[in-house]
Amino acid sequence: MLAVVALVIALAVAFAAGYFTRDRVSRKRRAEAQRWREYSEPDWLRAAAPANTNEAANSNAVAKVATGELGQMLDRWESRARARRAG
Repeated sequence: MLAVVALVIALAVAFAAGYFTRDRVSRKRRAEAQRWREYSEPDWLRAAAPANTNEAANSNAVAKVATGELGQMLDRWESRARARRAG
């Protein structure tokens, strides 16, 4: 019985150590990536702004489809690709 308790405790410690290590490596990797890219928060990312709105900013302008995170990512990829082709 004592061996089973010792195994359970050892398993719990190993499990906790794995989560701690994963968190530490992830934070280190994220910080390195931000330093590498000279990270600055984009203007469209504001904590107070709602994530999804259906309001048009300017009725005279070309209507841009309201997109989520995936759409924003694809827009950035497309604009970068256009910039590479043009430059």
